[in-house]
Amino acid sequence: MISVFMIFALSSDLNNKTDISRAMQENIKNIVETIAEDVRKQGKNLKISSSNGLWTCQNPEKIYASGTTLCVGNDSYYIAKQEANEWIKVSNYENCDIKTQCFLVKNTGTAVTQLSNSWVDFKSLVFYVARDGVNKVTIHFEIQPSSKKWIKPELIQENRMILQTTLSERL
Repeated sequence: MISVFMIFALSSDLNNKTDISRAMQENIKNIVETIAEDVRKQGKNLKISSSNGLWTCQNPEKIYASGTTLCVGNDSYYIAKQEANEWIKVSNYENCDIKTQCFLVKNTGTAVTQLSNSWVDFKSLVFYVARDGVNKVTIHFEIQPSSKKWIKPELIQENRMILQTTLSERL
């Protein structure tokens, strides 16, 4: 009976690991594709600029990053939490804890769209922009499975991912 239970427990953990990995990869793919589409579509018409220090993107002719915020024209990407049906930008990731889940969002000025889903918690996010012949955006983030999904702490730690990728405009 003990050996049957051990086999069941191991197969259950393996199934959970597979589900977590799939959810994390889908989130990363969707996030990177959305940002890449904006950079490629709008990037050729935009100029790299230094940060304006604001949380909102107010220059439709520029692409710039202010650490945790990426501005592509009038659109901005940043980490936010939802309170009372309103998105609030998070500047300190310690505010994203077991009680408050934070998401990557896209703000178009008229609407805020949630890009990451409830399976993922962001632990850090930094954007860099550069011009080396073409506009480039580098995204560096650390994500882990959400503790709100009743995942074992060991599985959360095992599935923590650090990703850095660079996107460029179309030539």
